[in-house]
Amino acid sequence: MAVAPKRLERFLAAYQEYVQHVLRPTQTEVMRLLRQRQDPAYWSRHRSGQRVALPSPIRTSFSRIKRPEQVVDKILRKPQRFPAGLQPVSFRSMSDALGVRVIVFVLSHLALVDREIRSSNEIEISKKEPPMIYASADQARMLGLEHLVQKEKESGYSSVHYTIRLRHTSVPRKERPWFELQVRTLAQELWSEIEHHLGYKPGRRSNVSARRQLRILAKHIAAIDEHFNFLYEELNRFQQTVSYSRDDPLSVENLPSVLAEIGLTCAQRDMNNILKLLYSRGLETVGALGTLATPRRLEIIRHTYLSVTGRLPTSLEVIATLAALVGAETEEEEIERIKSQIAYRWAWDAIRSEHTTSAK
Repeated sequence: MAVAPKRLERFLAAYQEYVQHVLRPTQTEVMRLLRQRQDPAYWSRHRSGQRVALPSPIRTSFSRIKRPEQVVDKILRKPQRFPAGLQPVSFRSMSDALGVRVIVFVLSHLALVDREIRSSNEIEISKKEPPMIYASADQARMLGLEHLVQKEKESGYSSVHYTIRLRHTSVPRKERPWFELQVRTLAQELWSEIEHHLGYKPGRRSNVSARRQLRILAKHIAAIDEHFNFLYEELNRFQQTVSYSRDDPLSVENLPSVLAEIGLTCAQRDMNNILKLLYSRGLETVGALGTLATPRRLEIIRHTYLSVTGRLPTSLEVIATLAALVGAETEEEEIERIKSQIAYRWAWDAIRSEHTTSAK
């Protein structure tokens, strides 16, 4: 459909202003909100017991704003949905002009994130476009997401979609945009990205055997997702019921319980790195860690952190600092090592901050 140049120019200028004053600020605030939820400590209230690691479900999150040509194309392709055509009212009613995606590790995390979204005071869920899960009815029920609108796609696509908006934002209330939030597992993201890259879409003239292969692959990936989820649930069960002695080697099964005994927690995503660190310093058994983590040393670590940084250390910082104390012979040497550990952390935070800034 031909569009008058002047009309298109006015429309694009209006959309550019909308992006600058509405979508971009909203995108910044949404991503700030999601970064908070990538901190394992945020999910502590969802932990099923003191002997279980913090769930830390979110692997990563990212967002995008629709390019102007995509907005124009969608409006022209769907005149019934956008009867005003190339007018600002059309892009203001477009709930996917801003899109956000959250990638979780395993299927159980979909329900965890769903509970968080529904209980959040910072998010409003659209009643006009209720949350939808792209999965079979059996899968939705198995995941505890049967309360969502359920729909199956012929291609095998799997994801959970929400249309939401922020309740507290710098954008004036009457202008706050609805946007789409997609939540899916790493395995579902793998299938979706490859399917998108290959370009096979329902309704297009695609080879029948290729579409069949995509459906078969979707089933295989769904099976892999279920196996990983089984392993995750089994690990949680082992962590809740494990018993151990001082001579037992530290493992993913007993580490949360061992740390809980000394007043520390760990996130599921950090356990492998924690075990590597402890083993590298010769702390391979329950007893070795317990002998090192005396109340006196823990108190020295906390007091030194408070004195140098003005705050108490996180559990992960305490664990890393304890490992650095192996072999220290005096309290003075321990304090110097603690200060060195703090300096290492400051240096790393500075490097990470610089990298994040340069990547924007």
